[in-house]
Amino acid sequence: MPLSGRTLPVSSDLRWLLDQWQSDGRFPVPEAPRPASAIVLIRDSLDGLETFITRQLDARGIEDRNRLAYPVSNLRLGDLRNLPLAGWNSARCARTLSIENKSRALHHFSAAARISFAATGVLLAEDVDRDIVAAPQTDWRGTRSRLFSSEISWSQILRERDLKLRPDLCKPWLRWINTATQLHRFDTTYFVATVPFGQNVDFLSPNETSGGWKRPEEILAEAEGDPDKISASTRIIAESLVGVPSVGAAMAQVRDLHPLRPEVTNDDGEWRVVIHPGRDLYRKGTLRDYAVAVGDDENDQSPGFLTLSDEDNDAEAGEEETDDS
Repeated sequence: MPLSGRTLPVSSDLRWLLDQWQSDGRFPVPEAPRPASAIVLIRDSLDGLETFITRQLDARGIEDRNRLAYPVSNLRLGDLRNLPLAGWNSARCARTLSIENKSRALHHFSAAARISFAATGVLLAEDVDRDIVAAPQTDWRGTRSRLFSSEISWSQILRERDLKLRPDLCKPWLRWINTATQLHRFDTTYFVATVPFGQNVDFLSPNETSGGWKRPEEILAEAEGDPDKISASTRIIAESLVGVPSVGAAMAQVRDLHPLRPEVTNDDGEWRVVIHPGRDLYRKGTLRDYAVAVGDDENDQSPGFLTLSDEDNDAEAGEEETDDS
């Protein structure tokens, strides 16, 4: 189904917010979307492709509680500082994401691998023998809890265990910028990855969520098109995986990473989300969007982009589930 011009219903929480703003006769000035990454784990099964998806049970201040969603997090400073790296370099990551900022691109890949490890225990890295990590260590659950609480950084975990991040194990799948009417805006890149041989998912959450493997068709059937049960981006990802026969077929797909930018409209008193592709312009032969999250440009030092500093101030602890309309 073509995404451009497609309309979806809004959640009850967003509808209430929109009604309040409309009754006041004014809407707030939208904030710049903050960069984030999400991980979509997939695996082959006898019944077809399955994906690991979570359902948030209760999280104060999170708009999409009780909705199906994939593990997602803001970018953190500790994702990039002194990051041990193997396989792809930052330039390859930038080309894959079709953005010019090499550090920003690598940051997205690293954040996706970090949330994969923290939330599911799946480690997308290689060891000193240049083999992809196969067997988990016994103390990793405690380390993951410390990662959630920002007691330790992702790059520090890799360095202390002589591991190196493997960005090539993550496949960028979708870039989604939630609506300007949200209280908190995010520019989220969703990555697809498979569970390396010898590893298993061990779900861990800091805010009482549940998770499990489901076929994309099961996700859509469970949600029943209800925006209170599934976020818009999660629904689009599940739809995109319907009919994909295997992990190999998914990883071989050529994906359009131009950002999707939904907008809220009101037709005859009914709020709807209309999906538009990013209005990209050509710049040095690279498609990009000038009105998206700060940090796409190498020289962009706008407020809100997580630049490196001497202090690893991970103030975003506990924000692993963000909203996406």
